Amino acid sequence: MRVKKHLSTSIEGLLRNMKGKKINFIEGEDGKMMTDLEARQEIARLQAKGHKLIPSSVDCEGFDPFGGGCPGHPIE
Repeated sequence: MRVKKHLSTSIEGLLRNMKGKKINFIEGEDGKMMTDLEARQEIARLQAKGHKLIPSSVDCEGFDPFGGGCPGHPIE
C-alpha cells in the first residue's frame, strides 16, 4: 500500500532561518496571506501552546503539531 505524507515546517527552524527576513508566505484561515507581523503573532501563539511544527497543507487529517507531523495517509 502506498502512503502520502504531507510536509511540515519546524517553527524553531523557521524563526532561526527567517531572522531579518519577512515571513510573508503563511496563509490565514480566511485564505489571505498574513503580513509578517500577523504570521509572527500566530507563530508565537502556536509556540505558547507547545507546537513544534506547522503543516504545509491544511488538509492533513491527524496532523501532530507537537513533533509527530503528518501521520501518513493511505493511497488506494
